[in-house]
Amino acid sequence: MKTTQILPPHYYASGKFDLKNFKLLVLMNLAGLVLFVFSVWFFGWLTTQLRSEITGFFSFEFSSLSSLATSFGKLIITIIFVLSLHEAVHALFFWIFSQQKPVVGFKGFFAYASMPGWYFPRNQYLIIGIAPLILITLVGVVCLAILPSTLLNLVLVALVLNTSGAIGDLFVVIWLLTKPVETLALDQIDTIEFFVPGKPQSNQENEAKSGNNNQH
Repeated sequence: MKTTQILPPHYYASGKFDLKNFKLLVLMNLAGLVLFVFSVWFFGWLTTQLRSEITGFFSFEFSSLSSLATSFGKLIITIIFVLSLHEAVHALFFWIFSQQKPVVGFKGFFAYASMPGWYFPRNQYLIIGIAPLILITLVGVVCLAILPSTLLNLVLVALVLNTSGAIGDLFVVIWLLTKPVETLALDQIDTIEFFVPGKPQSNQENEAKSGNNNQH
């Protein structure tokens, strides 16, 4: 299957991931908090395994107000960089599969990448969804192993932020894995709608009832 702007006639809507849904947002935030705590522990532990000279992690020391301001500035830059990089990876794979420029921007405090009006086959969208988590994590782990110890805290912040911030991507990927391989995904920034081949269940039930009535 290929990416298309035209939904095949035999496809129907089969679920929607709606970021405007309050219950979904609450569930995602709770899951994201759990993932955040796990990420802090895991990447901190991994750092001590990769770097024998490191006995602790996420330690910040400030000798003056200026050093505090500098460290805070570096932290903000790291956060903005990671958020932008995460969406840039999404955008890259949107472009790879569609050969068209995706929509990229910020909505409030959140960055996004999307391709409104384009239907992506399930397996392509799985790659689009999980790519930032996998690629940035791999690069980050390499950085933990080779960068100077003075930069490790920023790398850890980047890894934790990228991982916990991928909770929405993980929700979509897990849900999409329950769908048939022929599923198409339509990303509209705030919503991701899934379409599957066949007839809606309601139509199937109506046809079954009609067939039974004709038999009588």
